[in-house]
Amino acid sequence: TISAPTPAPARAVRANRARGAVRARSTVYAYQTIALGRTLTGTHFIDLTEHIDAAVAKSGVKNGVVHVLSRHTTTAVTINENEARLMDDARMYFAKLAPATDFYLHNDLDRRSGPADWPGGDEAWRAQEPENCHAHLLSMVIGNSETIPVSEGKTTLGTWQSCMFVELDGPRERTVGIQVVGER
Repeated sequence: TISAPTPAPARAVRANRARGAVRARSTVYAYQTIALGRTLTGTHFIDLTEHIDAAVAKSGVKNGVVHVLSRHTTTAVTINENEARLMDDARMYFAKLAPATDFYLHNDLDRRSGPADWPGGDEAWRAQEPENCHAHLLSMVIGNSETIPVSEGKTTLGTWQSCMFVELDGPRERTVGIQVVGER
């Protein structure tokens, strides 16, 4: 059997490692779920930036990415300026984009069935099911995740940027997932 020669760069790395000149890198995959508590009624913004920075620091990742995921279908995650009047403008815009009072097929609960094993059957399910199609639609438009580069152990958000969780159907108990991936 004839084997292909080892490429020169691979030979050099092996030789350097044997001499202790190249340190082996370890890849980190650090996931955590952050409990945000009970959100406010309607559209509510929660700045996640401190949680994200803490997750990066805890992971020890120097270069990589951090993924932020909303774990709910009526919430979103976005990057923008966390300024009170901008958040008010966003609330007004979202209300125009997908008014809660419009007719939506998803909200026509008499035509929907609950899960087969729901205690008390369809009527019990309908009694607790919110009419929240507007929140599902806004979640689809805004998006439910963000990815932020990590360089030299820090996120690379711009001066005025914050990563925010957006509640679109509160009040509810909410969580967010944060995964840091990269090299130490």
